[in-house]
Amino acid sequence: MYTALYRQWRPDTFRDVVGQDTIIQTLKNQLFSGHVAHAYLFCGSRGTGKTSTAKIFSRAINCMSPTEDGPCGKCEACVNLSSENNMDIVEIDAASNNGVDEIRDLRDKIRFPPTIGKYKVYIIDEVHMLSMGAFNALLKTLEEPPAHVVFILATTEPHKLPATVLSRCQRFDFKRIPGGVMVERMKAICSKMKVTVEESGLSVIARWAEGGMRDALSLLDQCMGLCGDRITKDDILNVLGTADQSFLFQAVDAVLSGDVEGILRCIDWLVEDGKDLNAFLRELLQHLRDLLVVKFCKDPDKLLDVEDSTLERLREQAKKAGEARLIRSLDLLAPLESELRRSTQPRILLELAAVKLCRPQEEDSLVALTDRIEVLERQVREGISRQASGSGESGLPDALSSAGETRHQADHLAKESKEIPEESESAEEEKAGQQRSSDTGSPVKSRKGPLPEESESAEEPAAKERAGEPTPSDRSARMEPDYGQPKGEVYSQEVEPGSGSDAEKDPAWAWPEILANIKGERMAIYTLLKEAKPRMSAKNVFTLQFPPTSGFFIAAVEKEENRAFLEEQIQKVTGRKVRLRCQMKEDAGEPTGTAEDIVQKAVRVFGKDLVKIVDEKK
Repeated sequence: MYTALYRQWRPDTFRDVVGQDTIIQTLKNQLFSGHVAHAYLFCGSRGTGKTSTAKIFSRAINCMSPTEDGPCGKCEACVNLSSENNMDIVEIDAASNNGVDEIRDLRDKIRFPPTIGKYKVYIIDEVHMLSMGAFNALLKTLEEPPAHVVFILATTEPHKLPATVLSRCQRFDFKRIPGGVMVERMKAICSKMKVTVEESGLSVIARWAEGGMRDALSLLDQCMGLCGDRITKDDILNVLGTADQSFLFQAVDAVLSGDVEGILRCIDWLVEDGKDLNAFLRELLQHLRDLLVVKFCKDPDKLLDVEDSTLERLREQAKKAGEARLIRSLDLLAPLESELRRSTQPRILLELAAVKLCRPQEEDSLVALTDRIEVLERQVREGISRQASGSGESGLPDALSSAGETRHQADHLAKESKEIPEESESAEEEKAGQQRSSDTGSPVKSRKGPLPEESESAEEPAAKERAGEPTPSDRSARMEPDYGQPKGEVYSQEVEPGSGSDAEKDPAWAWPEILANIKGERMAIYTLLKEAKPRMSAKNVFTLQFPPTSGFFIAAVEKEENRAFLEEQIQKVTGRKVRLRCQMKEDAGEPTGTAEDIVQKAVRVFGKDLVKIVDEKK
């Protein structure tokens, strides 16, 4: 009768147990020192060697002359304990013996001493399946068993065990076996069985086994049943029902380029070829994870178990992938795996998710918006024309064209602002104000015109202008530069603005030009800064005030790389090296000083002609 591969090659000594070096060394030390505990708890994911280690340790503590590898296998105790009829090593399946009566029967039998060895060992597998009554019946015996009894509990779900049981055991957590270790173990087995397998195929098996050696050997056994003694990578992929790595690159390229038709054709090929859609989704998630690692890590080879050629292809593909696109893709696809298993129409669910991945403009979430901004930013930076972007990455040619035109206009206006005399600034601002009033239908008073409450004639400001004295409108225009905010809002500035060339070096006054440069290079950062108000709060401290509930924007701006970029842009325009600080408007604090000080400052800034003092008490 044929024996399954994982049973044939089940570890028989400590040396055969792979991937658990720390646990094995601890058990060996206890074995040779004689400090054997009365109760052990072996926990970890499936196929990591819990039960196998328990059997080896049980025979080793009963062996008359144990070796470095565990039981000698030659003494009378080892020979008797290796047979299925031995009475000193008792295996209990808690899934089928989980009642109080079974535990009471066990409690009655442990009083009898072992027949040959020094210890009578009870291995309770899947111990988390015991009922609460069974646990309570076991507690006292588990805490103070007879001197000749050792309990070894094994489980994949230790969190389901009562704390009273956990506290009575020495706990050993078996970790998932690394992929490289599994590949080496399978190569050794194949070599002894004279079976030829491509190493890249073994890597696929190891990745699918997810750290479980038993699962890996079961898949290898299945491939041997199909191909005999010569197994290729394609054979393994056919057994698993998934696609090749190159197909995954093709599918992800379609997602990154916004090619809806391309990704739908990939899914259609999977269905026509009889591939498992859930298996493809698992591989796709793994591929996107690998891209994320390559994107964020300097040495991704330390975190990825892939070939050098595959790693190079991942690097190239990661250059075309935005961070927001990758994060959004993983967020969208991760919950889909469980839905596909339960759905009667898995193809429709997968196709719907694929369309959403390619078209972020169809969603109004913050992550989708960030994804779109990243695409636009990269396309503008690369100088892609409107015609070339007709089949663009995100399907946003109009938005891309608009972004490019806006950038050109901002650069043009910034250049003109340096060349136009200051006297014409107020006229341009007045013109813009009139234009806005005509658009909105609401009347807007000219800053140069007389106020209704004042008796000053219209000729007086003109006379002042001819005499070279700055008019109230000039001062007002200087204090309220247009940063895309309503004209009525004044940018608070704790440090008094300079004049002439000093004013041009003030980052608060140069903010429109700084924003235009940022917009041209990083659209995503520009979007975060649109609602911010600038001010110089100290000599070299540049503060950005954000509206209330702007915590997300502040956190994004204060990232180390974004902060360094902004400070660099400010220095490039103004020649001043500043330290950036962000705060919400509600945290800005109230103006200090007496009423007289505030009035004097207002007169100094706006001119006495535009300041009117009203006593609210009258």
